[in-house]
Amino acid sequence: MFNNTSATLMLQTIMILMDKQNATDVTRFPSTFSEDAELERCYGNYGCFSKAYPWTENRPDNYFPATPENMGVRYFVFTRRNRKIPVLLLADDVDRIQNANIDPSGPFYIISHGFIEGGHKLWIENMANALLNLEGNDAATVIVLDWRGGAQPPYGQAVANIRLVGVMTAHLIHNIYEILGLSSLDNFHYIGHSLGAHLGGYCGHALQKKFNLKLGRITGLDPAAPYFSKTVTLVRLDRSDAKYVDIIHSNAMPLYLSGFGISEPIGHVDFYPNGGSTQPNCKSGKSQQSDGDDMYRNVVGYVSCNHERSHAYFTESISPSCPFLGIQCDSYESFLDGNCTSCDNKHYCIPMGYHSYNVYKRLQAGGLANSNSNIALYLMTGGTKPFCRVHYKVTLKVSNSNESNTHGPESGKLSITLIDRNNNKSDHIFLDDEQKYYKPGDIETRMVAVKDTGHPPLSVIVEWKYETNLFNPMTWRLLKSPSIYIEYLKLSSIEYNTDITVCPKMNKPVVAKLPTIMKTKYCKF
Repeated sequence: MFNNTSATLMLQTIMILMDKQNATDVTRFPSTFSEDAELERCYGNYGCFSKAYPWTENRPDNYFPATPENMGVRYFVFTRRNRKIPVLLLADDVDRIQNANIDPSGPFYIISHGFIEGGHKLWIENMANALLNLEGNDAATVIVLDWRGGAQPPYGQAVANIRLVGVMTAHLIHNIYEILGLSSLDNFHYIGHSLGAHLGGYCGHALQKKFNLKLGRITGLDPAAPYFSKTVTLVRLDRSDAKYVDIIHSNAMPLYLSGFGISEPIGHVDFYPNGGSTQPNCKSGKSQQSDGDDMYRNVVGYVSCNHERSHAYFTESISPSCPFLGIQCDSYESFLDGNCTSCDNKHYCIPMGYHSYNVYKRLQAGGLANSNSNIALYLMTGGTKPFCRVHYKVTLKVSNSNESNTHGPESGKLSITLIDRNNNKSDHIFLDDEQKYYKPGDIETRMVAVKDTGHPPLSVIVEWKYETNLFNPMTWRLLKSPSIYIEYLKLSSIEYNTDITVCPKMNKPVVAKLPTIMKTKYCKF
């Protein structure tokens, strides 16, 4: 019987074996030339594809692309006029493109799925509608790239197929460019998930090599790691493939831990939400199951929650509920420690997803962003929709007063709820996941992310959760009430660029199960 545990074990075993096959940097050549005499295969107008280096590097197997006829690649065109019944295009069918009634003013979006998926997926429909609904996008054209015929197992074959599909898509874009009489491809934005992200890289590369045209933008949604990690830029998506390449990493973990996404920064801007490896509410592994009863599909469906979150983030970012701001930092750990909380020349702030390019262009115009280098940004999200959160650096000072010292150290969990000027409350959030040991005089710093109320906070509700542990004497409270003496809380907002310090009224302690309101006017220094 298939279950979640066996699914994970099976996937991990497959990936570990692949990793071991891939453990040497030495290119494996056939023992005799006749074993693999054909090292190049040609596909008409789309050119020839090699199986020699670098296509052998860090890959346990190597295939030629399937033929265009076998893959059945199709392009479905949607606009505000035809949301339900699309116009069907083929890469080199010029007549269809001429009769598609595409608005030349654009913008143009190309959306691509990844491995064992297709253009019929709900996330693609949601993203297409969000793009078409965006204010000012009256003339927008969304092209859904459906290459499901080439996206089936084995994985190595699908990896080979995207090389050809990328060139085919370059032909389509070039034909649209010629037929509409466009001056450039600046208005073209390719959005690809997983293998579809690297497909966009091949498309961008082919446009430059064959037609001397450069895509305006490629967005990589958790680009696939297997067969692409630690390879040369020709093999994978990189920032040379478009004028602007932005990446959202959501599942950047080793293969044996069910990680599908690449960890290296490969774009002009790379976002690492929640560190880029695991996402909130994905620990259970619950995700939309793939169609059918195929075991392989169910395995991928089980482990894909983190991987899929990247396209959910991007879709929300088109019309976000808050700024969705990422901040530049040395690492996610440094970000969580509160070392990057000011948007300045040392820590650039860029919104994750759709609106990132506008900010990046302003940084470029000011000489602050170099197109030959990378900006890595970090942020926190929620675990449910809407995912967008605003960030606060919280500095907690445990009182060193006589009362606090007499009471002694405490072990428990502190939570806060922010209240703005309209008395709107944020969600209730703990500063630590587990009970923490606090002693008089301690100063603790944490980054927290809460739902945006629309304004910065003016006061804070603080609560103390106390749990006795029979095996930990520090949690025993026989005569004293479970409580903690807090001198102050300081909240520094990234999004609102504000700082407030709040204190308890008359230096009273925060008692377990008794919410305490702290305000600035209660502070006396």
